Amino acid sequence: MMNIFQLFQGFINNPTQFLLQRNLGLTEEMINDPNRAIQYLMNSGRITQEQYNQAVQQANQLKNNPQFKQLFNNQNR
Repeated sequence: MMNIFQLFQGFINNPTQFLLQRNLGLTEEMINDPNRAIQYLMNSGRITQEQYNQAVQQANQLKNNPQFKQLFNNQNR
């Protein structure tokens, strides 16, 4: 089983492929339109509004974390 860092690395390397492989019912068109993808996931019951809100909050915390910024910047070189 992959650990969270391997999953994250897979997402960073190719977000579209990563999401298509998760069997979420997303199409490539949905993935290219984040609002459409989120709406689909909520409408299909795959995520709740609360889960979405928690993910947004965690993403914002990561964006402000100096260690994450350093890791992300190192990956993009």
